[in-house]
Amino acid sequence: MKQHQSPRWWVWLLPVLLTAACSKDPVVTATSRDINYVLYTTKDFSNNNDTIRFRLLMRSGNQVLLDSPLAPMTISQIPDSLHRMSFLKHVPSANRNDDLVVGFLYQIDNVGNSWFLDSSKANNRVKTVIYSFQ
Repeated sequence: MKQHQSPRWWVWLLPVLLTAACSKDPVVTATSRDINYVLYTTKDFSNNNDTIRFRLLMRSGNQVLLDSPLAPMTISQIPDSLHRMSFLKHVPSANRNDDLVVGFLYQIDNVGNSWFLDSSKANNRVKTVIYSFQ
């Protein structure tokens, strides 16, 4: 006589639950706002040993929200596109609904100053500023 075993319904449910739990997107609140700064070059500056000083900029109107210097480097040390530098910065909560100016300021020793600026509209919750130094 065969003994009746109850089906193990939980055996097929476990992989489904694990997959669902592991594949959830990170929780981002509706009010969060981030700027991702990306810096690289596509040019060959391997022989250029001039010092360059980059700064990350985030501004709302005339108010500077971020002016963050990066470590000085030689122009030859600016990474190529496969090794790009990336910096994620959060917009201060008081300015999350502002139009912003974002970008890079830089100074080359004994040469001068320049910049690469972009905008981030108020409704843009994630902005990536990509600067390919030339």
